[in-house]
Amino acid sequence: MPRPSLFLNDFTVLDFAFFSSERGLLGESFFVCAELFGSLDHKDFLLDFSLAKKTLKALVDECLDHKLLLPEDASSLRSKNSVIEWLAEDGSEWTYRCPSSAFLALPGKEISSQSIEKWLSAKALASLPKNVSEVRFSLRSPQRFQGEASFRYTHGLRFHEGNCQRLMHGHRNPIEVWLGDLRSPIWEARLAAEWDGAHFVALPTLKNRGELDLVLGERRWQASGSAIVAYEGSQGSFSASIPASRVILTEREPSIETMSALALKRLRSWGLQGRVRVLAYEGLNKGASMDAAEGLFAEENF
Repeated sequence: MPRPSLFLNDFTVLDFAFFSSERGLLGESFFVCAELFGSLDHKDFLLDFSLAKKTLKALVDECLDHKLLLPEDASSLRSKNSVIEWLAEDGSEWTYRCPSSAFLALPGKEISSQSIEKWLSAKALASLPKNVSEVRFSLRSPQRFQGEASFRYTHGLRFHEGNCQRLMHGHRNPIEVWLGDLRSPIWEARLAAEWDGAHFVALPTLKNRGELDLVLGERRWQASGSAIVAYEGSQGSFSASIPASRVILTEREPSIETMSALALKRLRSWGLQGRVRVLAYEGLNKGASMDAAEGLFAEENF
C-alpha cells in the first residue's frame, strides 16, 4: 500500500572533521537531505514542513556540525576524559584535548556518510511525532566536486563567538582562481593540492615554533615533529598535538578571509602575474574573495 512521505532537499549544510584511518585528520562538508515516512495526522499532515525543517536542522547543528566525529570502534582510537589520541596508518600521531561538546563518537570502525546517515535517522525518529514511522537522511556532495579542484582542511578560530572556535573542526570546499575573466583550473588544482589535509594554525597559538621547521604561509611536507597548538575560547580550553607536516602557519587567525589573502600571495610566489582574483570557500555556499592587479599587493593585507 502506498504511504506518504515528505522530503527536504539540501535543507542545511554539515561541516565537520573526522579521523581517517589512512590519512588522519580531515575536514568534510555535505548538503543534508531527509525524507520522512508515516501516516497523516488529524490535520492531514505527515508533519508541518516548518516543524520538520526546524527539528531536523537543530539535530544536525547541535549534535554534529563543527565537531570532530570519531569512530568509536576503531582500534587506532583512544579516548578518555575528553583526551583523544589517534594513530593513522601513515604513522602520524594526533592528540586532542577539548570540551566534550566539541566531539562525538559514532558506532563503527570508520566515519562515513553512511554511518552519519544511519545515526541521524535513528536519532531523529525519537524526536518526531508518533505518526512518523521512518526517517531517511542522505548526505550529498556538490556536483562540482566531480570536475573541479577541492580540498579538505581543518582549523580553529579562538575568537569566534560560535562553534568555529573548536580547534578541530573542518570543511571541504572548492577554490576558484580567476585570471581576468577566465578561471584557471591549473592554479586551482595546485592550491588545492597544497592545502588538502592541512590544518591552519595562527602563529600566537603555536607553542613550540622554535622546535619546528615551519615558515609562515607554506606547507612544509618534510617537516618532522609535532606542532603543539593551544588556546582558550568561550567554550573552554583547546589543545592539540598535530604532525608538523600537516600545518600551515598563518600570522593572523586562520579565517577564510586570511586564507583567501594567503592563496593570492601563494599564487604570486609561484610566479603568477597580472590581475588575479581568488574565491576561497568555507564549506559549500559561503566564503571570501581577494583580488589584486599586478603591483597592487600590500603586505599589510596579509
